[in-house]
Amino acid sequence: MKTSFSHAKISAMAMVVPQNRYNIDDELHTRYQGDIKKLNRIKKSVGLQYKYIVDEETSVSDLAEYGANILFNEYGLDKNTIDAIVVITQTPDFFIPATACYLHGKLDLPQTTLAFDINQSCAGFVYGLYTLFSMIENGGCKRILMVCGDANSKSETEKIREKNKFKTNVTGDGVSISLLEYTQEKTQSFFELGNDGKGVKYLFKPFGAFKNPKPHEFDEPEWYNTEPKESYMNGLEIFNFATQKEPEAFESILEYAKCKKEDLDYIFLHQANKSIVDTIIKKLELDPLKTPNDTITKYGNVNGATIPATICDTLNTVINPLSKKLKVELGGFGAGLSWANAILELDQNFWCKQTQIYKKYL
Repeated sequence: MKTSFSHAKISAMAMVVPQNRYNIDDELHTRYQGDIKKLNRIKKSVGLQYKYIVDEETSVSDLAEYGANILFNEYGLDKNTIDAIVVITQTPDFFIPATACYLHGKLDLPQTTLAFDINQSCAGFVYGLYTLFSMIENGGCKRILMVCGDANSKSETEKIREKNKFKTNVTGDGVSISLLEYTQEKTQSFFELGNDGKGVKYLFKPFGAFKNPKPHEFDEPEWYNTEPKESYMNGLEIFNFATQKEPEAFESILEYAKCKKEDLDYIFLHQANKSIVDTIIKKLELDPLKTPNDTITKYGNVNGATIPATICDTLNTVINPLSKKLKVELGGFGAGLSWANAILELDQNFWCKQTQIYKKYL
């Protein structure tokens, strides 16, 4: 599916990770059983060094509330002007109600502000932009707060941790908060999104919700041995999907937008692991200086929030205000199997700051 918009933009952005930082080096004698070669291989191929994990009391809404207050207090956003708040997550605070409804109350937003969730994962940031740009372009909303991210560590029960104690876990927790706005000035953006539902079996959580799948329903080995809330992933299939589909989608969005890759100031790709992004860069012959690839090293794989985390850390306009409009490409891919790409402009007034560490309110 392809579409374009002319009067919607990203105005501001904040990224928040929890306060508990883990260093992969500290797991040498536990998870890696003293195997320094294996540890170094993971660091080189996956790119993992640090990840940030929430504690028992912290959830997606807490990280989002902290980030929203950065926009209110430092960017100067008036909460009474927000027409909608939308949370894109697969680790909601509750099954009922939507996390956006709960966050609406925590932020004391007006009752005229609508609230809902979108269940999306690694492609969620771009899926969210498409959905909310549509709402803005159709005239219903002028300002929307978009929250994107997960607290995946909340799914790790003691039983799951014990079962996987010698396996590398690359996922970290983190949430982005973006202000999307109507702009009278023409600001062209282009989107292409897709999904292959036949690939669900390669990356999913079979148990813990309301379906009880049977072994014959998915012709994929051993997924039925997962615990409730535990993810199953066929790593090779996901690697092949990402390194084949994203280059195709990138070329397609360039053609649709009538844009050359040389015209792009930055390419911000979802960072599931370093090898995937390196392979995409090599296939497309992208400029590595325009394609940052160190987010997983700093924070782990924060799912849908890897793109905004990379934007915040790369641009950090509080320190380095933009001197010109930037044309950027965003590429997300993952569970679904879903993919989403966009080409859009960040104008000179775009505001973001380096990824922030959550501090609990007293």
